Amino acid sequence: QRVKMAESQNQPLLEKSSESTTGEGSGDAVVDKQDDKVPRKEASPEPVSQPKQASRAVPGSGLQKMFMNPLLSDLESKVNENNKKLDEIATRIEEDREQRRKEKLTEHIPGPLKGSGQKLEIIMQQVQDLILYENYTAEEDQDRSKLIPAKLKKLDDNSEVAVLAHSVAAYVSTLDPAHLRQFTTRIVSDTTLWTSRLFRFPDSSAYFHEEEREGIAKICRLAIHKKFPKYTSDGYEALYSRPPVIYISSASRPGLSQYLCSQLGLPATCICTVPCNTVFGSQHKMDIAALEKLIQDDVSAAKTPVLILGYAGTPGVGHVDNLGRLQSIAKDNEIWLHVEGNNLATLCLFSVPTSVASAKSGDSITINLGSWLGLPAVPCVTLYKSQDPTLAHSAGMVTYNPRIKLSSLSLWLCLQNLGHDGVVDKIKHSTGLAKYIYEKIEPMTNIVPVGNPPKPQKEIKGLGDLFATAIQALVIFEIVNPTVVFKYSKDRTKPDVQKAPYAVNNDAEMTEEEKKRAALDSYYDALNVWLVDVLRREVPSIHITPLELENDGICIRFAPLETANTNDTTLEDASNFVDSLTKQLAILDATVQQRVTFQELVEGQDNLILIDLPNWAGLGAVQYIPESMVGKVDIGEMDLLEINKLNTELVQQLKSCDTAFSLGKTEEGTMCVRFGLITEETDTEELVGLVYTTGKEVEESSRFLETMAEVVRQGIEAANKDLEAENLEKLAQEGALRQLPVVGSFMNWLSPPAKEPTIKGRTFNLASGTVASTEETYKYHMQVQESNSEPQSPKIQTPLKANLKPPKKRSLSSSSTVSSSSVVVNGIPESEEGSVEQNQVSQDKQVLENDGQDDTSAQEAVEQTTEDLK
Repeated sequence: QRVKMAESQNQPLLEKSSESTTGEGSGDAVVDKQDDKVPRKEASPEPVSQPKQASRAVPGSGLQKMFMNPLLSDLESKVNENNKKLDEIATRIEEDREQRRKEKLTEHIPGPLKGSGQKLEIIMQQVQDLILYENYTAEEDQDRSKLIPAKLKKLDDNSEVAVLAHSVAAYVSTLDPAHLRQFTTRIVSDTTLWTSRLFRFPDSSAYFHEEEREGIAKICRLAIHKKFPKYTSDGYEALYSRPPVIYISSASRPGLSQYLCSQLGLPATCICTVPCNTVFGSQHKMDIAALEKLIQDDVSAAKTPVLILGYAGTPGVGHVDNLGRLQSIAKDNEIWLHVEGNNLATLCLFSVPTSVASAKSGDSITINLGSWLGLPAVPCVTLYKSQDPTLAHSAGMVTYNPRIKLSSLSLWLCLQNLGHDGVVDKIKHSTGLAKYIYEKIEPMTNIVPVGNPPKPQKEIKGLGDLFATAIQALVIFEIVNPTVVFKYSKDRTKPDVQKAPYAVNNDAEMTEEEKKRAALDSYYDALNVWLVDVLRREVPSIHITPLELENDGICIRFAPLETANTNDTTLEDASNFVDSLTKQLAILDATVQQRVTFQELVEGQDNLILIDLPNWAGLGAVQYIPESMVGKVDIGEMDLLEINKLNTELVQQLKSCDTAFSLGKTEEGTMCVRFGLITEETDTEELVGLVYTTGKEVEESSRFLETMAEVVRQGIEAANKDLEAENLEKLAQEGALRQLPVVGSFMNWLSPPAKEPTIKGRTFNLASGTVASTEETYKYHMQVQESNSEPQSPKIQTPLKANLKPPKKRSLSSSSTVSSSSVVVNGIPESEEGSVEQNQVSQDKQVLENDGQDDTSAQEAVEQTTEDLK
């Protein structure tokens, strides 16, 4: 628009400029135009001289130079500038249109991948934050002050070699295919030879895999191909007539049978779970007699036994199956024997334990060097003996992809860096930690070792027994189980009824005594879970986990072969662990000893009910019942709300005294008071007395506050009635004229009224609930207390437990159970002696006065009182 306006304004100038330009170029044209404006005359015979024409063109040329050229040049520059801006706007619009089109076409592309990529500095910063913080989410609005720092492990030389190996493997994968094939063949052959010699499993091949369960799945497939030669061509039809059977122990890791069925494509009937010993031997070893019977039954049922899975260290307790008997059964029935477990790590020691030495004669083993040696991202190795390479290829255990074979490069580098002495030292360090902790916990009377039961000492009666013991020590070499499993239980030195391992738990057929014992066992399980949480927090370098066993309940498991070298656990850490365990056992012992006394005290109080809370460890839990609901059978919904409110306020009051109290919820949804663990110095009677007395105070305080509003309202109504009566009396005494605005002033001047007011205010006593006149207050300018004829007795502080009723005596076996998962332990100190009278405050009064203007106005209560009205 500006360009058009400029053009319209300058159009006459342009026309004049063109005329001037034309006249400057040709004098005849100028003359012709001027002749057109004046009447044309006849031409003079004298010729027009050239100098006159030149003189007429000079003024036009000067005008153009002085005015027209600057104006045109300025106009041209502005037009060009405007055109340039319009071109930029058009270009920007086109770019925006193209950008919107591109965004629409790339809606499915994730944000970090859009465009031409991000800078490497930004990417590495994100990786760094993900490593350093546990809750980093890479969001722009995330508050960095709330990030939780991660616990990073300091890498040793061997771990750095393992990390370096992955970078080298990535670089090696870019080599020429022929060179890469030669390189990987050398790495795989060397690693296979070293691991087979190191763990005494010669003439074997190796399969490298990331997940530990993948090895057993591949071995099962290899065993099926060996038993069914037509399985490769016929598939499942080859298995239809005589389906395969795989035998695993009931002590195996949970979910193993489902994993094998999904990987092999077999029904669940092809997995046979062999029970553990129930009468003789360890309860966590495979029952050999039951295995033989199952094999005979399967053969008679036209099934084909394929594989037996034995353990050199079960996943839970770490016991070793009878591998020698399993090997003989496997050879007699032509069944593949596969062995795995943490105790296989002892095969690399100079002296191999006798129970593990039989694993060398098996058909395959799986070793986990990553956890045993503390090497990050190192693959597991499955060593197997197979004479036919085609069977291994059919089972997927042989690959020709050189990039997959590079997974063994990290193990190839780490084994050379450690050497045989380094491997042996790490294994000995782990077994030494297990032996140290076992020796320290064995003398503890309340700690029951599960993985290493105490061996009976054989009495030596003669020289023959002495020689037999010496020969047995030379022939049989055993070490302490490298997996330590124990639990906190009752004092094992005291006689107790033992439960048979083959006993069946049937809640419907359990007697009352059995139910009480089951509840007591559940209570100890809860204490063990609490103990695991506390020990983890105090000694994080010792990695312990809760383990639930069928006949032993919740136990504490420490497997140094799995975690010691990874967490850099030292002997000093083990010593700190034992010290912390000893300290926590003192707390547990004090709590268990006072638990029966606590239950007897609670049952002796009418307002306290003992509550059985699952998943709560501590002294117990109680529920405070108001006095009006004691003995009430039908409790309605409003009553439950009142109980919940009362117990919630009670817990808030108790928390100000000790943080060991907490609010709990019963199975019916009502609130209760939970007691934490106590120390030996804690007085249980004083503790229960504190809850009972505080509950009474809270109950009376809530009842007082509920009745306070009604009492105050009635007092105000009575005061208003008295003031109205006095107003009428004043009106009758002084007359109606004194109440008029103007006349009243004249009457007061003429006949002054009495100085003492005839209408008195009212004072309301909150303690007695009585309304009195304020005549004495105005007279003496102070509040006058009512006289009390009875002398007050001095306040005597009594212990809180004096408020309790005598406890009901009960036997130890009749104690109810309270279980737990976690609680913050704070030793509850003895409550200081005192009485409820210490919490009494002076009686407050509220004065309701009438100022002569508003008869119905009154002041409200000055402050609330917590006095025990009772």
